[in-house]
Amino acid sequence: MKVAIVTSFSEDTVENTRIVDEMVKLGHEARIVTLNDFGFQIRSGELVVPGLTDEGWDVVVMRGVLNSIKAASTVVKSLRNKGVRVFDNNLFAHLYSIDKVSDILKLAVAGIDLPDTYYARHFGEYLNKAKEYGYPVVVKSVRSGKGVSVYKLDNEKELRELVERLESEGKEPKSYIMQEFVPYEFDLRVLIIGEHMRVMQRIPGKGEFRANFSLGGSVKLHEPDEETKDLAWRALQAVGMSVGGVDVLITPDKRRVILEVNHSAGFAGMEEATGENIGKLYVEHVLATAH
Repeated sequence: MKVAIVTSFSEDTVENTRIVDEMVKLGHEARIVTLNDFGFQIRSGELVVPGLTDEGWDVVVMRGVLNSIKAASTVVKSLRNKGVRVFDNNLFAHLYSIDKVSDILKLAVAGIDLPDTYYARHFGEYLNKAKEYGYPVVVKSVRSGKGVSVYKLDNEKELRELVERLESEGKEPKSYIMQEFVPYEFDLRVLIIGEHMRVMQRIPGKGEFRANFSLGGSVKLHEPDEETKDLAWRALQAVGMSVGGVDVLITPDKRRVILEVNHSAGFAGMEEATGENIGKLYVEHVLATAH
């Protein structure tokens, strides 16, 4: 089969390279189709999107689509109508790959335990809410992943300086949320691929509060209890996907808190922690469920 992996990530990211390699090992022709330079033509009444409509794909996998989502979804839906099998991890329903506000609302409605969270239209309101929460607090972008644009503020001075910087850079409050800082014993990434679940503990690097593997954190295999497994399943179901990375904090008093559900979770760290071929699990799942 000819398989296109449609993404906004670069072709040479670890996961994209691994996915193509595993596709080839299974006897398929696979290629990354990036949307960073998305464009199209209409020729004699026919829509032509280079790399998408002119290659004769049998399967299209939507992964890490961060830009041109509505346009790309329209094109890929048309391919599905022509008989091309598609795995979109419910992207067509969400129309977003990273939107922490939408996901937090879905998790909250489902009764999932979350950090106390504040979303406002004015940065100035953060200062009063932080006094209510108590320091430290965390401010994070709702449109970034892999630990990017996440700030831990230990006091009012630091929060005020961050707010002033964001305002001076023209950032909008609607693009950020503020949360309580949750002290934890374990920071876990629960990777769910269909019926498969793998769990690793993430350990921040020296002087860093973010434990992301992509930021240099270390990882090791973790055996979760049934309550943690159930919570992760429920979080993924609440967001509505078959593949996702659920970030769980376990506090010293055994409270389990969901930080977020990642729509295009990396798996390089999980492969290091487990020693398993997670890329193959992913490829087998998307090929089996594409429709």
